[in-house]
Amino acid sequence: MGNLQVLKSRIASIEKTAAITNAMYKIASSKLVAAQNAFKQYNIFKTAFDNVLSEALNAKSKNLYAETKKRSMRKLFIIISADRGLVGGYHQQLFKSFLAHIETFDKNDIFVVTIGRRAYSFAKKEKLNIVNEEIILNNDDIDESILNKYMGSMMQLYLENQYGEISVFSNRFINSMSQVPKNEVLLPMKTTKVNKKAYDTYMYEGSKTDTINDLIMIYVQSRLYGLLVDAKLSEYASRIIAMKNATDNAKDALDRLNLKYHQARQQKITGELLDISNAKL
Repeated sequence: MGNLQVLKSRIASIEKTAAITNAMYKIASSKLVAAQNAFKQYNIFKTAFDNVLSEALNAKSKNLYAETKKRSMRKLFIIISADRGLVGGYHQQLFKSFLAHIETFDKNDIFVVTIGRRAYSFAKKEKLNIVNEEIILNNDDIDESILNKYMGSMMQLYLENQYGEISVFSNRFINSMSQVPKNEVLLPMKTTKVNKKAYDTYMYEGSKTDTINDLIMIYVQSRLYGLLVDAKLSEYASRIIAMKNATDNAKDALDRLNLKYHQARQQKITGELLDISNAKL
């Protein structure tokens, strides 16, 4: 009897776990679709904005944001992670890849801004130079102004050559089964040459320098938004796989436990029938 009660309790516990993981799988699937639509809209904007930015940068002979000579050895990395776990190897591959990326650098030259609880904990554990004093949450409602508190000082320090490079390290969505950690350099910018024209395609209100400064801020914030959406796509895809595997494993465990339960129950019934038959004799 005791064995039956133990099996029954384990079956009930695993059924609850399977229900939770299946619900999380469905939630992540619905969020993935929304994130894919957001990423599609972002790419439309990115294509149009890149054309405007390229025209503006090529209209000015000298651009401090694209200068690569005599830059400081200090590098600023914006690391994007999730706030929660249950995402399979999402964080493990991200942090392992980041450590491999900075392996040849002097650790004193590495500065990080962390987005997400897991990235903040990782940076603390590795004793990296963390710029943000508090945890910057990576909510499902993506906000491009998430780093507004630090954006002005980051750009100023870059212009003063305190940071020689600013980049974003995050997981990139390849497909529902594959996400790859990558480092995208935001500054210095890679300019795209445009065909020279006898006239400016755009008219500038004020100086071209002021216009470019404004465009650079939009460029950095929009790229950050795109990479946040890309990282969310990777997070949801990883959670979908992890929760599907967890649900499948729970169902397999339930099948085995149910078989054991019915076998034990049948043995108990058989034993009771034998006891009744022996008693009549």
